[in-house]
Amino acid sequence: MGKINKKKTQSFQQDNSASKRTHDFTVMELAFLKADVMKRHGIVEKQIFPASTAGAATTAKTPDAVNKQFSPSPKQPSPASVPLKERTISNPPIITKKDTGVARPQTTKELPYLSKPATPTQKKSPLMKLRLKPLQHESINLDSTTPQHGVNNYDTLIRPKKDLDVNGRSQVYERDPKNEIDIVLGFDFGTSSSKVVIRDSGRQTAYAIPFGSLACSGNSYLIPTKIFISDDGNLSLSPAQYSFDSLKIQLMDNPEKIIFSSETTSATIKAAELAAAYMALVIRSARYWFLKQMKLIYKDTHIYWHLNLGIPSKNYDDQKIQKIFQTIAMAAWRISRIDTTINIKEAKKYLKEAVNHLAVEEAIDSGADEDIWLHPDYITTHPEVIMEVVGYAHSPLRINGLHMLVDVGATTLDTATFLMGSREGDNYFTLLATKVERYGTMELHKRRVHDLKRSMQECLSRMNNIDPTLPLPDSTHYKRQVENYDLSQSDNIFFKECKSNIGELVRYTKAARDPNSTAWAAGLPVFICGGGARHPIYKDLIESLGSKIAEALTNFNEFSIKAIPKPQKLDAPELPHNEYDRLAVAYGLSFTSDEIGAVIPESKISDIHTERNQTRIEERYVSKDMC
Repeated sequence: MGKINKKKTQSFQQDNSASKRTHDFTVMELAFLKADVMKRHGIVEKQIFPASTAGAATTAKTPDAVNKQFSPSPKQPSPASVPLKERTISNPPIITKKDTGVARPQTTKELPYLSKPATPTQKKSPLMKLRLKPLQHESINLDSTTPQHGVNNYDTLIRPKKDLDVNGRSQVYERDPKNEIDIVLGFDFGTSSSKVVIRDSGRQTAYAIPFGSLACSGNSYLIPTKIFISDDGNLSLSPAQYSFDSLKIQLMDNPEKIIFSSETTSATIKAAELAAAYMALVIRSARYWFLKQMKLIYKDTHIYWHLNLGIPSKNYDDQKIQKIFQTIAMAAWRISRIDTTINIKEAKKYLKEAVNHLAVEEAIDSGADEDIWLHPDYITTHPEVIMEVVGYAHSPLRINGLHMLVDVGATTLDTATFLMGSREGDNYFTLLATKVERYGTMELHKRRVHDLKRSMQECLSRMNNIDPTLPLPDSTHYKRQVENYDLSQSDNIFFKECKSNIGELVRYTKAARDPNSTAWAAGLPVFICGGGARHPIYKDLIESLGSKIAEALTNFNEFSIKAIPKPQKLDAPELPHNEYDRLAVAYGLSFTSDEIGAVIPESKISDIHTERNQTRIEERYVSKDMC
C-alpha cells in the first residue's frame, strides 16, 4: 500500500490560558501514549516490542468468544495494560517529531492469500502535503441553505433500482494515472441512521453523500442503519424478506451473537458480520456516487482511499472495541469491492480474513491484493464526540479551552467534557469525562408507551369492577378514562435521570478534572447535537440544569448554548436548514488524522485534588436541587 508520509506527533502539555491545569504523565506513561498516538497516525519509530511474524498471533485463552475472535493483534501490546503511576511532573518531556515511513515486519511464512512468501514493498503516496502547513481556519457559512462548492447536478444521478447495479470500483481512470491523491471517506455509523462525507483535503472540499430513495424521509444524507436479507441469503439496503436494525447496539453488546439463521440455506450470520455487510453496502453506494459525479476531476488520478470510523467516546480507551471496529471496517471495504450481489457467505469469509491484520498487510504490500483490501494503516477510529466539533475547531468561531457536548441520539445520550487547544499549528483534544447512557428519544418513547399500557390496564381493571347495580355510564365516560392519562409523570422521571446523569459529569469535571478553567465563570460552552436535539424537551432540560447547577456550585455561570454552523467547504445543497449537526460527525471523520490532531483519552489524564475539593463536600455530589 502507500507509504505513510511525514506525520506529526503531539506535545500534550496544555498551554491554554483558560485553564491552569498541568497534566500528569510518568515517563512510562508518556512512552506508551506516544506509541499509541503514533500507531493511530501511522508512524513507526523504534519498536518498543519485537515485531511478531505473520501467523504467530496468539489468541487469548478465555471462554469469551468475543475475545477469542477479536483478540488484540500481537503486533503491539495494548498501552492500557501498563499500570499508570500517579506522579506529577511540572514540565513533562516534549514528544519530538519524527519523519519516518512505515516499516513492515519481514516474514518467511507462506500467507493464506499468496502462493509464495511475501516481500514487503513500499509504494509512494502523496499523503496530504498540506498537513505540514500551519493550521488555516476555514470560514463558516451561517446560511446553511446556500451551497458554496462542488457539484451542481445532484439530480442527474439516477439511483440504481438494485444494489447489484452499484459496482465495486474504487477508481475512475482507465489508463495509467498521471496524478495521485488521497481521499478520506468519513463514515458515521449511527444507531438509527448513518452518514457519509467524502473529502479531498488537497482541494479542501468535502461532499455529503446523498442516498436517494434509500435515504431517510426528509434528509437525503441520512440512510437508515438497517439491512435486509432475502431467503437465498443475499444482503441488501433495499426491502427484502427479513429486516434488521439496531446493528450498532447489537455489535456493541455482543459481536458474536447470532442474529439470523436461514431456513433455506442453513446459513447463520453474527452481529459483527451483519455490521460489516451493512457498512460495505453503504460504502459501495457512497463510493459509486462519488466516482460517478467526480469522474472528470479524477479521470487521470489514482485515488488512495482512507476510511475513518467513529466510535462512542466512552469506548475510546477500550482497545478491544477499537480492534473490533477497525476489523469490521477492513472487512467492509473488501466486501464493498464485490461488483455483484453480496451474500452471507462472503460477509463471513472476508470478516474472518480481516481478523488477521498482519496477513492482510503482507498481502497488500506484496501487490497481490492491492486496492482490493484497504491497508490497516489507512483505517482509523476516532471518538464521535470529538469528531462532531472538528468543523468548529477549523472555523474562526473556535475558542480554545473547556467545552461540553451533548449528543441526543435515538437510543443513547452521549455527554462529554473536553479541552480544545493547539500547539505549533496542530490541534489537540483532551477528553476529561464521558458518559453514554440510554436516554435517547426512542428510549423516552418506549417509556411512554410502557407507562401508557400500564395505565390502560389499570383503567380497564377498574372498569371491569363496576358495580352492576349502578346506572350504565355515558359513552363519553370511557373516552374520558383514556384521555385523562398524563405523560408528565413518566417524562419527569425520565428527565430527572437525564439531569442527574449530566449533572454528575459536570460536577466531576469541575471538582477534579479542570477546576481552574475560566469557562466556569464565563459560561461553559455547550453543544447540543444529534437527531434528538430537535426535540425542545432536551434543550429545555439542559438549560434548566445549568441554572440549577449554578445555584449549587460556586463560580459557575450556567451554560452557554452553542450551535455548530455549516462549513462553507461542505457541499450539501440538499441539506435542510439548521441540520448540519446531523452531518457533523461524518464531516469531522472526513479529515485526515493530522488535520484532526491528537485525541488524548480520559484515562491518560489524572484527577486534580485540591483543598477546595475536600472542603466543599456539596460540590462532590449531585444534590436534589440539581434534579
